[in-house]
Amino acid sequence: MYTEELNDFNIDEYKDYLTEDVAENIERAFYRGIVLKDNDEDTPLGYMIWELKNIESGKNVESLIRYFEAFDEGEVEVLLAKYKDMISEDNVKTSTIMIPASNETLEMMNILIGQGFDMMLKEGDDVSVRLSEILAMPIFQKGRSRSDNVHELRDMLLRDYRKVIAKLDSLGQRGVCEDLAQLSMDYFDKDISCYYEDKGTVKGILLYHRTPSGKLQLKMMRALSNSQKETSVILMHLLFYSVMSMKELFDENISVIVDRHNHAAFLLAEKLFPRGFGRPVYAGSRKEQ
Repeated sequence: MYTEELNDFNIDEYKDYLTEDVAENIERAFYRGIVLKDNDEDTPLGYMIWELKNIESGKNVESLIRYFEAFDEGEVEVLLAKYKDMISEDNVKTSTIMIPASNETLEMMNILIGQGFDMMLKEGDDVSVRLSEILAMPIFQKGRSRSDNVHELRDMLLRDYRKVIAKLDSLGQRGVCEDLAQLSMDYFDKDISCYYEDKGTVKGILLYHRTPSGKLQLKMMRALSNSQKETSVILMHLLFYSVMSMKELFDENISVIVDRHNHAAFLLAEKLFPRGFGRPVYAGSRKEQ
């Protein structure tokens, strides 16, 4: 067995194996990945893809292993050995991993414990609901009109977009995109992503990414205001506009996903998806240095 690093040049070879939703991340700035190969097999035996956190500051760098597949202890050892070499180059201090929880993955949890991860059963960060469930919420049943201050992302000038993203990045407000400043405007769905503008000043932005399989991922929802009252108004207008746009454009069974990886995202998910639950996962972390 041997490993091969994933990159922009070879990722097309593995899109069918990884799925396009997973593979598209390799082209992002802070993602790394490897596949496990066998000389006698064309299809990989397993893979790992992780996202680096705090890499630009170089302080308390973390690795979030977002995608992981292996089937026995030997495969895990080979993958993690290569992984260890690669994260040492990025000065990673802590690794975190989540795998779907099931009877089939219970053995894998025990293998990861043997590799130094303090695994436990918990609720996953991603909350996924159908658009129909969101539309059934009282706030979207009141027949209110959309604010004239909210516009589709496609109407935003590129220089204004870059200015807003740079400001958010400088404030450390990157939503669930550590690489927000490196992502192009085209990464976000311009029909349902939107921004709030008042008297020529952009005061809020909401960004969705549509995956190759068609899922809608909420990546950023921020208001640029010093007033808590105004912030709440701006965010509500943005959310209402985007959901009404979804209603016009998509089937009501489309999945909308919020990643609750931090406190702000958790509070948003609790407000947006009060009945939403993350899938069960085995999750854990280990110190690397």
